[in-house]
Amino acid sequence: MTDPNIATATTSRSEAVALLNDKARMGRDKTAKTMFTTNLLATLNPERTDLDLAAQAKIVAAMRNCTFSADSPERDMAWFEVDGHRVMMKIDLYDAYPVKVYSFQISGVA
Repeated sequence: MTDPNIATATTSRSEAVALLNDKARMGRDKTAKTMFTTNLLATLNPERTDLDLAAQAKIVAAMRNCTFSADSPERDMAWFEVDGHRVMMKIDLYDAYPVKVYSFQISGVA
């Protein structure tokens, strides 16, 4: 059985990377690590740090349903809104640690 996430003669490198990024973004890559900035969590819950888990769940739901622009063929960066705040998702691969890392940033209040 062939792994659909591995590039083949008919799959471009960008599409193969996009499939791996989709797998991580959708929570199907057990080695992927998701990181949220404290600024993002504080923006979503300014007075209730005990609600960070609820904020993270909202971010993950939005991330899994986000769309990608044409300039992101590897589907590694997207902008979306959570509770009226514009959030950026970026998937990076760090060679020292073979895991995908999501980093999220607030670009401003909508």
